[in-house]
Amino acid sequence: MLAFLSGRRRGRRSLRALFAGAAAGSLLVICAPLLPAAAPGAGGAAGPPSAAADRWKRFVLLVWQYKTPPPGPEAKRLYESLNLRGVHLDNGFSDELLTFAKRNRFVYYVDHAAGKGDLYLHRNEWDAFLEGYRKDRRRPVRPRSIWDPAVRARLKERMRDNITRARTGPVLAYAFDDEISLTSFTSPADVDWSPEGLARFRTWLQTEYKGLPALNRQWGTTFTRWEDVEPRGVDDLLPFHAQPLDRWNLAPWLDHRRFMDGAWADLLAELTREANALDPATPAGFVGGQAPAAYGGFDYARLAESVQWMEAYDIGGTNEILRSFWGTRRPRVQTYFLTENLPQDKWFLWYYLVHGNRGVICWPDTPRGPWFENGAARPSVRALADTFRQVQGPVSEIFPGATFAHDGIGLYYSQPSIALSWFMDIQPHGRTWVNRSSSMNNDNATDILNRTAWMKLLEDAGFQYNVVSYREVAKKGAAALAAYRVLILPRTLALSDAEAAAIREWVAGGGTLIADYLPGVFDEHGTARPGGAGALDAAFGIARDPAQGVLDGKTVTEVNAERYQKPLGDRLSYDGARRDSDGMVLYERGLRSRGSASTAAPASGDLGSGITNRFGKGLTYYANWTPLPYLLVRTTADGARYRARLAAQLRSRKGTAVTRLEPRVRVSADGKELPLAERLFWNKNGKRYLCVVMNPLRGARIDAAGAVDTPLSERPLTITLQFRDAVDGLKNERTGKALGKGRRFTDRWVPCEANLYSW
Repeated sequence: MLAFLSGRRRGRRSLRALFAGAAAGSLLVICAPLLPAAAPGAGGAAGPPSAAADRWKRFVLLVWQYKTPPPGPEAKRLYESLNLRGVHLDNGFSDELLTFAKRNRFVYYVDHAAGKGDLYLHRNEWDAFLEGYRKDRRRPVRPRSIWDPAVRARLKERMRDNITRARTGPVLAYAFDDEISLTSFTSPADVDWSPEGLARFRTWLQTEYKGLPALNRQWGTTFTRWEDVEPRGVDDLLPFHAQPLDRWNLAPWLDHRRFMDGAWADLLAELTREANALDPATPAGFVGGQAPAAYGGFDYARLAESVQWMEAYDIGGTNEILRSFWGTRRPRVQTYFLTENLPQDKWFLWYYLVHGNRGVICWPDTPRGPWFENGAARPSVRALADTFRQVQGPVSEIFPGATFAHDGIGLYYSQPSIALSWFMDIQPHGRTWVNRSSSMNNDNATDILNRTAWMKLLEDAGFQYNVVSYREVAKKGAAALAAYRVLILPRTLALSDAEAAAIREWVAGGGTLIADYLPGVFDEHGTARPGGAGALDAAFGIARDPAQGVLDGKTVTEVNAERYQKPLGDRLSYDGARRDSDGMVLYERGLRSRGSASTAAPASGDLGSGITNRFGKGLTYYANWTPLPYLLVRTTADGARYRARLAAQLRSRKGTAVTRLEPRVRVSADGKELPLAERLFWNKNGKRYLCVVMNPLRGARIDAAGAVDTPLSERPLTITLQFRDAVDGLKNERTGKALGKGRRFTDRWVPCEANLYSW
């Protein structure tokens, strides 16, 4: 089973719960330059570079203050024996802890800088709200509404108190709160229908639509006054599950989701500006970020514009999403829990370091007990002291200011598609959708699994990518895609006309467009396009019969969360679905090439390797096979077939249109290629860097390290690096070994660590 994260409670940071509730405490490993002068879009501004920027230049380990020795000489001795020189401060922190950090030059970040609880709902509040919501789902109002002036004033007052004191020392960042959410994590509830919230929603709608007639056409409603306009809840839309997709109109619900995501991001941007006014040199943001989701306020395209640093659990690709949206301009970190499995605990730090993270927030407790007991560090922690030293060493200076060198491949991020995907996923639940908790959604959301599958498929095939924001494409047009040769649309169900026009222009100019299924069959409001046509069907050269449905023709749910207790393979809704000659599951049933009716799928549904089409100077490839099962077969012969199929499209040509992408380097051992040896490339100051690190599938969790699906070993391997193009002056940055010039090199690699090369 793939255990993708679910919602951990606030126990870790609030200290109300012990280890089980603990995402709060982690050790923070950090190394980054300070932020740009201003965030794009609605984001808050960061101050000019200052001493605070220097504190992010290397990985730094910050110990969450939980079951740790009180500040003083003994704490200093214990921390330094492990090569730790950082702590965390919490809301209302003591003068004693602040003085300890300043005297010993221990860096720190401040958690709950805006207090505890206003930016999320306490468990008792959420439970009480949910109990009432299950009985009456009309006009739900969030406890402590974000529109309440008293709430906003309280957030800013707490920030003033905390930041004014904390800024006098070596502070790294301010976190408004932990595991923030409009609901609880990403659990669903159609908040906020407070009078103020509805009034603001109606005002927002008037900027989206040029008059009530336009809104009524989009929503299929008959409102005569703006004062009467109200969104619809999920229950109102459930009948669509029994209808073909071309009849769906989720706009009265999805517009409200879009509005709430924007309102949440705007609130965080306002808090960012407030924090910057108090301390212009230090980034502000939040910790405990959840997966991209329909609920909770986690539209990462918006959040990336609104805050300046973040700890987001690596669920649904959040780490690579932020890496793509921010580069190394803004710090991003991870939570670090020890597992008592030494190779895995080492690997975690190296993996996130070479992915450009600035650190990990470490929870100083383990399954066997706290890090510190009876005046000594636990043996399993002492065993990591040298790794702590290495990841904070000179090698970590490579990443601040470096540019991630992708292969010209973009992976599309569409928040409206994520919301639509959620609505499709709840089909098996019926009215019990309200019980689809954050944890259940993280383990079963098709968009999360689909995005993760595409990421791992690309990485295993030897390619790197950037995630592309739907907002950037809508605003900048084809120019937003100028850096890419290939664009992949992963379960991109919704596209606006502006996005579709930009993508068509880019393809016609020579780009290669790849989609799995159903791209742009809905607009950005969640309304199906007429006849089930997709916004890019002409570019793909396809047509479809929506009456035939998807998968088995009845269900629209790829992952059935009603089977949540079973392994992932048993939760997939593939019984009755068509398959091609390689056994790959075909998603759409009524798909055919536009070129000729004779090229429509035969009764078996065998489309072979999909449909390739030339469009202008570019190429398109419509797969119609779902990548999700790749997560189950990465290391098998079936996994190799997925990689071969993708690689064929990245090397494809049709007429004069070509792609021709090849991996820049291949890694092998004992004569066998190692697809799980990920290769990452960075550029900095005229030098190129290659990082090699194991790439297992990690089931990130909020209260533990999360299992990995591949054993990690400390046993050294002799590996061969086969470069596509000759390199000159290759050097192992960790050992200092000069490897020389050429295309083929042999070196030593410990699979639970990372090798870093320069030339």
